[in-house]
Order: sequence, then structure tokens, then C-alpha cells
Amino acid sequence: MRRHEDTHESMSRQPGPDPATLHDLEGHHVSRWVRLRRTIMAGVTVIVPLWITFLALRKLFQWADSAPRPFIRQFALQLGYPEFHIPGLGFLLTFAIVLFAGTVATNVFGRRLLQSARDALERLPLVRTIYAPIQHLMDTMISPNKVGFKKVVMVEYPRRGTWGLGFVAGDVPGEDGAADRAYSVFVPTAPNPTTGFVLIVPVEEVRETGMSVEAMFQMMLSGGVALPPELVLPAPSAASGASESGAA
Repeated sequence: MRRHEDTHESMSRQPGPDPATLHDLEGHHVSRWVRLRRTIMAGVTVIVPLWITFLALRKLFQWADSAPRPFIRQFALQLGYPEFHIPGLGFLLTFAIVLFAGTVATNVFGRRLLQSARDALERLPLVRTIYAPIQHLMDTMISPNKVGFKKVVMVEYPRRGTWGLGFVAGDVPGEDGAADRAYSVFVPTAPNPTTGFVLIVPVEEVRETGMSVEAMFQMMLSGGVALPPELVLPAPSAASGASESGAA
């Protein structure tokens, strides 16, 4: 009995775990979890862009493959093959049509022919209201420096103190030949830069950025994540500061 009590007392007198050791173990587990989380996030940053790109390319492939499918089915039906279907045949046909159209558009005779066709379409009352703006926008998107967009600028939009990025599309003269003039500025939306707003902004209220048109499109498509180094917030102008102080 006495030996049992001595053993119990000796066990109760043994020191417990060192608090510093427990703190080190907890810190080790936390650091391991932080490293695991960083590794997972690094994997996400690699996989997500690739996956989104794959989905976009697959959607484009499916659209290009399904667009000429009714014509292929009709042609196969006339030949006596109603169940004829080859995956990817529509995509190849679409690619061939685009390649043929591009070849014609880059040929001297083809350019004249296409220009005649465009003039004929633009003379149609209903068609010209749809075709002409889309054609001009596509030309601008493909060759922005040649057709319309001259440079990337910043304008205070939609309110003072908030800057919006846009393209200078043209010059707007003042009334009755006055010296005052303005720019027509196209402010695109993100991440779809084919839509946006057209603003008439006085020249003195436009701030040049030094950005290229391509960098602007990349920024729009990324939702503002891909910021070019040329983009710098302009300093508050003395005129705006004076007007604000006067209003106060």
C-alpha cells in the first residue's frame, strides 16, 4: 500500500509539458498551415487562368463548329447521308471561310469588291444602321492605330475626382468656328471593351496617359488588374482646386 502511494506521489511530482515547447509546436503547426495555404493559392493562380482560357477556347470552337452545321446537314441529306456528322468539320469549314475572306480582303481586286459590297449595304436604310457601326468598330479593334483610336486619355468621369480611361476617337470643333474645341472620347466598359460611353470632353479637361491602345485593351480585358506602368494619377489642377475652394 505504501509503495503504491509513493509511486502515485512520484508521478504527481513529475513536471508537466513546458509552455515554451507547446508554443513552439503551435507555431510550427501554424507555419505549416500558412505554407500549405500559400502553396494552394499559388496552384490556384496557375490553374484558374489556364482553365478559363480553355473554357473560352472550347466555347469558341463549339460556336465555330456548330455555325455551319445546318448547311453541312442539308448537303449530306441531299447526298443520301442524313446521319452524317464528323466532329470538327464545321470548325474547319469556318476556318476555311475566314481564311478565304481574309485572302480576298488583302487582295487589290478583293478590296475593291468588298468596298463596293459595303457601299451597297450602307445604302440600305435598315441594314446601314446596324452594319456600319459594327464594321467601323471591328476595323478599330483590329487596327486601332490606323482607323480611329488615336491615343489613350483620362477624363473625370462619372464625377469630379473619379478618373475614367478612354480613347480619343476624333476632334469636335467649336460653334461657329470658335477656338474652343473638344474631343470625342470613347470610354469602354470592362471586361467587355466593345461597349461603353461616348463623351464630348473639352481639350483642356483631357489628360494624356502615354499608354498604348494595346495596353488599354489588356487592362480592360483583365478588369483593371493588368495595370501598365505608364498609368499615373494626374495631380489636381489649380483650376479645380480654386473652384472647390470657391464652392466651399
